[in-house]
Formats: sequence, C-alpha cells, structure tokens
Amino acid sequence: MRTEKDLIIEAEKVWKEGDSEKALNLLSRTLLKEHPQANFLSGEILYNNQKWGLALNSFRHCLQLDPDNKAAQTYIDLIINILGFFHTDQFNP
Repeated sequence: MRTEKDLIIEAEKVWKEGDSEKALNLLSRTLLKEHPQANFLSGEILYNNQKWGLALNSFRHCLQLDPDNKAAQTYIDLIINILGFFHTDQFNP
C-alpha cells in the first residue's frame, strides 16, 4: 500500500508531466483530504488551470491544517486580487 507521501510525490510527478486531472484524482483520495501538502499541491494545480474558486478552497483548507503556511496565504491573497480586479475603463456603463 502506498503512503501519503508516495501519493503526493506521484501526483506531483504526474502533474509535471502534464496530466493535471490524474494528479487531482490522486490527491482527492480520502487519506489525503486532511494532509496540508496534498491540499497545497491541489491548490497549485487548480491555480495553474485558472480554477480560482476551487484553488482558493484548497489553499484555505491547507491553511486550516497548517496555519503557518505562508505560501498558501500568498496564493490566497493572489486569488482574492484576481477575483477582485475591476477595470473601470472596460466596465464603465
């Protein structure tokens, strides 16, 4: 049986090879749902695929599990800035 660490390493390898969906499937396994590193990696994959809401949820869950994770907080701040962007010249009524 593969350990949590093995699954995370495999998911990262698969993602770097270009298969985001398979990597996310590996990370969504029950034993990894409460693992901060798995949630962080899921967030990174989702962020790179511009799935902002799902990425934000993953990073927030990571931060709940590991409150000192500064990288997760940085991603959260970035996503909030992306979602809050408003260009007045383009959207002026």
